[in-house]
Amino acid sequence: MPTIDEIARLCNVSKTTVSRVLNNHPYVSKEKRDMILKVINEMDYIPNSIARQFRKNETRTIALSVPSIDHPFFAQLIKGVSLQALTNNYKAVVFQTFYNQTSELELLELLKHKEIDGIILGALENDWCKIEPFLKYGPILLCNEYHHCADIPIIGYDEYEATYKAVVHLIEMGHEKIGFCYDTPYSEAQCQRKDGYLKALADYNLPQKHDWVFGGVFNIEDGFHLFKQIHNLKDSPTAIFTGNDQVAAGLIKKATISGFNIPKDLAVIGFDNQMICQVVTPTITTIDTPIIELGQKALLKLLDCLLGNVNLEREVIRLPTNLIIREST
Repeated sequence: MPTIDEIARLCNVSKTTVSRVLNNHPYVSKEKRDMILKVINEMDYIPNSIARQFRKNETRTIALSVPSIDHPFFAQLIKGVSLQALTNNYKAVVFQTFYNQTSELELLELLKHKEIDGIILGALENDWCKIEPFLKYGPILLCNEYHHCADIPIIGYDEYEATYKAVVHLIEMGHEKIGFCYDTPYSEAQCQRKDGYLKALADYNLPQKHDWVFGGVFNIEDGFHLFKQIHNLKDSPTAIFTGNDQVAAGLIKKATISGFNIPKDLAVIGFDNQMICQVVTPTITTIDTPIIELGQKALLKLLDCLLGNVNLEREVIRLPTNLIIREST
């Protein structure tokens, strides 16, 4: 493979002059520039991008962490981040953690070793005290997650308010026995949802039962299992906030084939307004969230921090949500 020294020797110029041509810098005459480019093309010279990145102290690459790319929400989040990165001449790499703390720390090591310029955490697996030391290596922000004391930008939704209005809708439809679902118990965003659920019940003097709260639900298959859990209860809820359109779809499918009438026997609300809400029968009432916009705003905020346009400091940005009422309630 040819080197920059060989190109300089063949062109009878200095390495600095060749470097200026490679980096499209001024102060090189058109005659010399054309000659050097001709030799570069003839020798099929490929610049050492890693070395150039090291000298510039940038890779123009950011990383987005998500638990899993096969979840429709995270697939759309990836789309939003990637589209905006492309628009701004950056590359976005996706890092799947599979809800694993060690995997998340491995991603942070990439920032430490300057293999990426910044990180968007689409979920939070570790305690903040393990994340914070990595801020000295580059900007990190939270997207679709929350932490009560993290001194970094946090972009997401008002999980509390969204859940509150969903549960109030169920109450207004005449339900007094309402269940609640969440995915991981250590997520502060999920805790905010639960607080919204409990506040709605308290405001309308409705019962709160431990048996009506279901954790560890993520996907359609979990929705199947959720129906079995509800069906086996001696005192079961007549309505449920699933917190996830995939879970809602699985629950509705299993309930329907088991002879339940949705929403007469069990009303169901999802979250995110994924396309599946409109193809399931009955169609699913859900909370609409602007996911692609969320990803785009997260990328732009990270670039602002990278370019020094804003300081890396705590800022909580909440995008609006809307209740979309369909047949399942």
